[in-house]
Amino acid sequence: MTSKAWRKLGRIFCPSGELDWAQHSFMTPVPLQVNADTIRIYGGMRDRKGISRIGWIEVDRARPTVLRDVGSMPVIALGDPGMFDDNGMILGDLLRLEDGRIRMYYVGFQLVQQVKFLAFTGLAESTDGGLSFQRLQKHPILDRAEQAPFINALHSILPVEGGYRAWISCGQRWQDIGGRVFPQYNCWTVTSPDGIHFDMETATPTLDVTGDEYRIGRPRANRTTDGYEMRVTSDTLAKQYATFLAKSSDGVNWTRTTVEELPRGEAGDWDDEMTCYPARIDTDQGESYLFFNGNNMGETGVGVAVLDGAP
Repeated sequence: MTSKAWRKLGRIFCPSGELDWAQHSFMTPVPLQVNADTIRIYGGMRDRKGISRIGWIEVDRARPTVLRDVGSMPVIALGDPGMFDDNGMILGDLLRLEDGRIRMYYVGFQLVQQVKFLAFTGLAESTDGGLSFQRLQKHPILDRAEQAPFINALHSILPVEGGYRAWISCGQRWQDIGGRVFPQYNCWTVTSPDGIHFDMETATPTLDVTGDEYRIGRPRANRTTDGYEMRVTSDTLAKQYATFLAKSSDGVNWTRTTVEELPRGEAGDWDDEMTCYPARIDTDQGESYLFFNGNNMGETGVGVAVLDGAP
């Protein structure tokens, strides 16, 4: 019997430099099916200074390498000067509410003098189907905490009994590699009664680094028939990015596997150095896709893989 496996379909999009705010990169993709024929993918695109703003592309649902449209404007403005999100933002997750509103959890970046940056989680909502978002508050919904003094980044959230469960990256310190400083972080989970207020004193660690890894993050959790699956991206002291699949029955206790779902591409390909930050979507019509980034954490754009085979 044939087992299911992810098959890469190729790169979909990378900014061409025509838009001032989107000169290059498409980072941390988050897909959303907007109608029977269309998947919209949100991601962070960088300007000439490297500042990321969140925009979107749309692809054909049945042929997801077919690009249908590219948004001409960011869906949300940068934060006011001095705010936690005044120097860029990337996607965390999207959550469609029963009344049609769409929540966007995003990670905002702020430059500070003594370390590379700070990164905390903001929340915005859309009432126009996801074409624009307005902040629910100017300050973070996940701010500094004992487990997260430098980074507190929500990357996935799902409704559960009694509210919501989120999976987050928490950054505690910094790692010097060859004279450059990189943030160290690992994966945690925390619940909320309303998806807005989170008590970090109740946060639970889920996955930590192993071997020569110094950071592991961007936990993207999905429900399965027997629990949950989660995809994470790690980095090593040798600067080798890799993605891993983890499984859990309760969303709290995870078993990390060695499954290599998205191997690197051939030499010269857009993803020959790394595949990272995969995000799964199961369409209403039954397809399953992984949208993922290539080299340099998305500098070469976003691609897609499809789940083939039978159970």
